[in-house]
Amino acid sequence: MPGVQEVVEMAERGLNRSDALYLLREADVFTLAKAAEELTRKYYGGVVTFVNNVVINYSNVCVAKCPICAFYRLPGHGEGYVRKPGEVAAMVERFAKERGVTELHINGGFNPFLTPEYFDELFREVKRRVPRVAIKGPTMAEVDYYAKLWRVSRREVLSRWKETGLDAISGGGAEIFAEEVRKVVAPHKISGEEWVEIAELAHKMGIPSNATMLYGHVEKEEHVVDHIFRVKELQERTGGLLLFIPVKFNPENTELKARGVVVRPAPSTYDVKVVAIARLILGDKLKVAAYWLSVGKKLASTLLLAGANDLVGTMYNEAVLTSAGARHSASVEELAEIAREVGKTPALRDTFHRVLAYL
Repeated sequence: MPGVQEVVEMAERGLNRSDALYLLREADVFTLAKAAEELTRKYYGGVVTFVNNVVINYSNVCVAKCPICAFYRLPGHGEGYVRKPGEVAAMVERFAKERGVTELHINGGFNPFLTPEYFDELFREVKRRVPRVAIKGPTMAEVDYYAKLWRVSRREVLSRWKETGLDAISGGGAEIFAEEVRKVVAPHKISGEEWVEIAELAHKMGIPSNATMLYGHVEKEEHVVDHIFRVKELQERTGGLLLFIPVKFNPENTELKARGVVVRPAPSTYDVKVVAIARLILGDKLKVAAYWLSVGKKLASTLLLAGANDLVGTMYNEAVLTSAGARHSASVEELAEIAREVGKTPALRDTFHRVLAYL
């Protein structure tokens, strides 16, 4: 079994898929964590970043019917909603004034009733009311859905959104890229290859994005490794990724739990190994997040000693993960304390990972 220094040396030489799969399956969790922490300190120092942001879903109406999702409502459901552009802008303005948010994280779903003009008005109204707030929103999957719905190209959707105020794209909808997994967890979404294609197109158009990976459901270790390598290869081609966010699946209120496919969250040791292997594969090419909203604030601190160096954001008003049982929102000071607990220096950043203040 390799020791910490051997794992560090392997990572510095550059892991291949078989090396990474071996480490994820066989290496001791503490060895992986220590090696990942050593690399993180070497490449990024002891700083942990996050953004002060608000999450607003423009709609919960979605026809994708993903069995991993507890948030969506089908068209005609009594709990379905579409927020008016002015309502969204007013919410952002309030959070900007009261809590100092610098980013709007906005997405929804596959709503067949929305028009291009709806998004035009939405983004423009937010920029009119709060011009300094960056808009990070809809996912690659939404880009594809609305391109097909409106019978235009993906490029046209991205170009129009950028022109009306979109600054960056959120990393959602990536799930796990492997098709045998997507058939189970997101059968009506774009393929993993299409997600990467749209991300690459956006990056070439000057629209950066995050990348996520939803783990802890039906995937195997080889799927995790393949997903992270595809993220790494995308970053090597475009340099347009801002952050890699491993998102832990919570089965509460989902179809997968109702069917008995996934009955409980993955163990915390798996969370540590996933984050650590992400750092060992990605090296200095991309920051790795400890997504406190999906793992909890206590475990997030541990992940900051296992390869992670970003806490994503305050996530005020988050509703998607919350609908599956996550605890929503944290203040700037709460996130800073998560970093301080493990001897790291917290830093408030903007959407584009420019440090605004050390805390």
